[in-house]
Amino acid sequence: MTQLKTPRHQSGVVLVVSLILLLLLTILAITASTSSSLQERMAGNAQESNVAFQAAESALAAMNTQVRDGTAPAADSVLLLTYPTRIVRARMQSTSRFAEGTSLDAEENSGTPQIIIYDFTSSATLDPAAANAVQINDSNTNARHLQGYRDRIIQ
Repeated sequence: MTQLKTPRHQSGVVLVVSLILLLLLTILAITASTSSSLQERMAGNAQESNVAFQAAESALAAMNTQVRDGTAPAADSVLLLTYPTRIVRARMQSTSRFAEGTSLDAEENSGTPQIIIYDFTSSATLDPAAANAVQINDSNTNARHLQGYRDRIIQ
């Protein structure tokens, strides 16, 4: 009967290979964790951007409604929007002028239409410290929208 020969000196190759595999798995786990963290931050930023965009659009819609209702919007005011997780402020700025041109510039009580051109600017911020219109500026504005509006007046 023959006996199996057992090696007297082990070279430790299994230990080295298992340590290399463990190192590779650790690198993969760290990369996956970093990637998911980055994607979570990107999704949060996209949501913040969307909230600011919607706030700026709401401010423009509010100014359009004021003009349609026959009220001239304030030159500089703040629209407060309440969302489930936060309060967003949008600065509403409005300027107006009569349209230029001899056919549109009619004298008073002539019954001829005139056109007022409004320029609306809406700046939305997610900064909770910005409480009034002056505090909403270029440094903390997350979304800005511009819109022109023409209103015809018959006198």
